[in-house]
Amino acid sequence: MMENKTLLLLVISLFTLGCHANNVATKKTTVIIPTPSGTHVSPANYSRFDSILNASKLQISTPNAKPGSKYELATDSNFSDVVNEHFYVDTGSEALVMSMQGYKLRNELRVLPNFKSDLPSTFYHLSADVIPINPREAMNNSPSKNDAMTLLQVHNKGTFDDGKHGVGYIPHPLLRIVYEKSRQGYEDNYWAIIKNNNVNCSAKSGNRGTSECKNAYLRLRLGQFDPEQPTKFDVIVGNKKLVIKMDGKTMVDHDISYWQAFLCYFKAGVYNQFENGKSEAHFYNLTYKIEQR
Repeated sequence: MMENKTLLLLVISLFTLGCHANNVATKKTTVIIPTPSGTHVSPANYSRFDSILNASKLQISTPNAKPGSKYELATDSNFSDVVNEHFYVDTGSEALVMSMQGYKLRNELRVLPNFKSDLPSTFYHLSADVIPINPREAMNNSPSKNDAMTLLQVHNKGTFDDGKHGVGYIPHPLLRIVYEKSRQGYEDNYWAIIKNNNVNCSAKSGNRGTSECKNAYLRLRLGQFDPEQPTKFDVIVGNKKLVIKMDGKTMVDHDISYWQAFLCYFKAGVYNQFENGKSEAHFYNLTYKIEQR
């Protein structure tokens, strides 16, 4: 196993604003990021990624393929031979690099265990230290309405996992943490997009015109994108709560009792919600764990 002996330390100062995250102030110390070597190896060679690789499969698209298309690798969580131009660790920077070209295409680790969000003493935790690489430039040729890159998700498998979408599945994640080029007058910010009810608002549902679907999302600004330093996100689900921490400070503490009927799961990587460009994100840390409190 190759292992970096240098610990990544991020010292962050933020305003803690609870569920409504705005007017965020951030102060960071400088962290020296090792220079990439250009040599690519399997992420399975680095034990720091074991907790998520050992519990995940890879959902990846063919670049520039039909929007929404994907195939799967490491369905048994064996990543020992999984390395390609879009999924690798650079031996210099020791970052897990994930990239993808094309609209509504992805390169994401899907954490396999489904979980309930209402267990009072069990908390599911996804943690990432990540830098999207030149995201604004990646979106230069995309229409302004499509200017987002999803990095982390909490999705649903319905109320019962039938091996397909799941019985009672709705095609909406509970949470997406995204970089957005521009929203509400803010440029280059991270946002939490939270489904605020359990109503199916898809085009085929017949619910599009209802008040529940017109007010189905919270869009909470988390803070400014930093192109030089990793931003640390912690997503914690349990006891009917969704908690999001950014650089160690709680930015969202949201009641999700309306979501308790669903099975949930985490996703991490890149999902392109922009056209005519390529996403790339470097994960210096990516971990999954279950906590009993």
